[in-house]
Amino acid sequence: MQFETILQDNDGPVATITMNRPDALNALNGQVFRDLTDCLLGIAKDREIRVVVIKGAGDRAFVAGADIKEMAASEGAAPTGSERSYFGMHVYDQIRHMPQPVIASINGYALGGGMLLAMACDVRVAADSATFGYPEIKLGIFPGTGGTILLDRLIGPANARSICLTGELFDAARAYQLGLITHLVARDELAGETARLAALMAGYSPVALRETKNALNASMEMDFEAAREAEIAAHARCFASNDRVEGMKAFVEKRSPRFRGD
Repeated sequence: MQFETILQDNDGPVATITMNRPDALNALNGQVFRDLTDCLLGIAKDREIRVVVIKGAGDRAFVAGADIKEMAASEGAAPTGSERSYFGMHVYDQIRHMPQPVIASINGYALGGGMLLAMACDVRVAADSATFGYPEIKLGIFPGTGGTILLDRLIGPANARSICLTGELFDAARAYQLGLITHLVARDELAGETARLAALMAGYSPVALRETKNALNASMEMDFEAAREAEIAAHARCFASNDRVEGMKAFVEKRSPRFRGD
């Protein structure tokens, strides 16, 4: 399927989504969100795809934020702001709840909605040349598509408040220190490390990956007791799978497992 603002490339069990507006530093606009929604829906249904990678076209940006020209044209109408928030929030939630693990491969700017896009992914790999931040406060707004909440959950309230309220940008080393990114590599090692992680996870049981994500999402979104019940249910589904039988049989027989995703 062809999209206007993104590219999709499938290589065996790994699907790579490239944010493809390099002249605009891959900025997010309404069409990008629509394309992402359709692309992710298709990938989620594809049993052959076991891992998803999201990256930016060019060498200057992962995603440099929202398309300010598009937002400026809305003249600040409250309903438009609410609709935009819900629309963007839906896409980020869609990424977090994909059955496949999603890797953000970050080079250059990951600002505003771009940083939020990365945070919605399960694993975040960044080049040491990447730059992060929520500069929205300088425009008279804030990251209102779930960006404040998710940042607070990931790195804690003190650092989240500082990032949101100062609007200051920070480098990849600081992002790694905060736990905002999970893997930090030299710029020329970004593609290789991304491919290594994708291949690693693609070799695991799709059932185990999906149910692990379900348990982790429950932990972030529910209270303790509800999350624990969700974890029990996810583990039960995992334990009842053919992949679990195959994985344990392969371990006993000292061979590599052949997971089918059922």
